Amino acid sequence: MIEELPEPMPDEDSKPFWEGLGAGELRLQTCRGCGALRWPARAICNRCASFEAEWVACKDDGIVWSWIRTHQVFAPAFRERVPYVVVQVGLVLQPDIRLIGGWHADRDPLVGEVVTARYVRRASGTTVLDWAPLSP
Repeated sequence: MIEELPEPMPDEDSKPFWEGLGAGELRLQTCRGCGALRWPARAICNRCASFEAEWVACKDDGIVWSWIRTHQVFAPAFRERVPYVVVQVGLVLQPDIRLIGGWHADRDPLVGEVVTARYVRRASGTTVLDWAPLSP
């Protein structure tokens, strides 16, 4: 059950991201100097060196960059879930922003396919980010 999995532990930098997921949206840090998205969140823009940033809701479509089927039980909470698929997704909005999440489909992902975010709310109230094919 997803409720048994370890909980995310937001820190000062990632708190707005997790709050966004809870609201059903993908929020990322955006540079006020050049408009580039920053992930993970950081103090200085890696493109223009600006210290100015804000958190904004972003379009949550992406493209599968890579994926893996995990068979190893790395933690007891995952014992009943193996094997499971984890995908790395580059955002359509800015492909160098890549996010990791679970896979929601009855088939393997295809590298290059368009996906959309799934906001999965746990019984604890925490929401995590997973991905599903845009088309069945």
